[in-house]
Amino acid sequence: MTRHLFVVDPLGPIDIRKDSSFALMLAAQGRGHTLWSCDTDGLFARGNQGFARCRSAHVQAVLGDHVHHGETETLPLGHFDVVWMRKDPPFDMQYIAATYVLDQAPKSTRVWSKPAALRSWNEKTSLLAYPELSPPSLLTRSMSEIMRFQKDVGGSVVIKPLAFSGGNGIVALHPGDLNTRSLLEISTHHGKEFVLVQQYLPEVVVGDKRVIFVAGVARAGLLRIPPADDLRGNIHIGATTELSPLTPREQVICDRLGPDLWAAGHLFVGIDLIGERLTEINVTSPTGIHEIRDFGGPDLAAELIDSCLL
Repeated sequence: MTRHLFVVDPLGPIDIRKDSSFALMLAAQGRGHTLWSCDTDGLFARGNQGFARCRSAHVQAVLGDHVHHGETETLPLGHFDVVWMRKDPPFDMQYIAATYVLDQAPKSTRVWSKPAALRSWNEKTSLLAYPELSPPSLLTRSMSEIMRFQKDVGGSVVIKPLAFSGGNGIVALHPGDLNTRSLLEISTHHGKEFVLVQQYLPEVVVGDKRVIFVAGVARAGLLRIPPADDLRGNIHIGATTELSPLTPREQVICDRLGPDLWAAGHLFVGIDLIGERLTEINVTSPTGIHEIRDFGGPDLAAELIDSCLL
């Protein structure tokens, strides 16, 4: 019997039809494993030993009655066989500090993703290491550099804040837009915060493909088609979805990335592809496994639970 700790946002308000952490918990429980959960405020370290103020959890696929918790208890991280760091961004200093606590888990406890890997693989900027796979990209906090980059690529660009997920804060900047300076001021907080800027890919109108990796292997693709009135292909803002097999070029991208992701310590990753180019590498709390299973694809939650002790 394997003991799992899920470091997650509060489970009460989640949508169990879409939340990947809930799918993992349900799959683990279905195999006879035991569950606990906590938020990052329950993590702390004394010296080189990490602890969690957590509660046992029982989950069920019943809307509105999907989780029952036990009493709060303080347990060393070594009590658990597996710790899942599934806290949603913002990826801020509080998130990073939580990974420092998870660094203190003993070697006998698997932590997914590995804390150092979470810190070093920013979801927006990690693709800078793969320029041959991604659109032209710029990491900066300079508004003048962004405007110069836009001229260089000769068209529209997309601006992405580094700390958020789910498409939050992403905007497109088109040539001649009278709001250009205001948008750049807002996105960079008047030049105080870095953003990732990418060449706009017009293929986004036909879909943004999420590809799920399990232990470094690309297992399924989900095409997310954005609503007509939005740039973003995120499910929670109304994108429609369908299973989508990988093209030969997309498979090349996945074969290039997979070994690096697994070697770094990422068990569960969702990359995003637009027009057969890499646009994001999502390592904190990727989604999509519900939809893949519901469309007749593999049960990736089960695969992840079966792989978590590797």
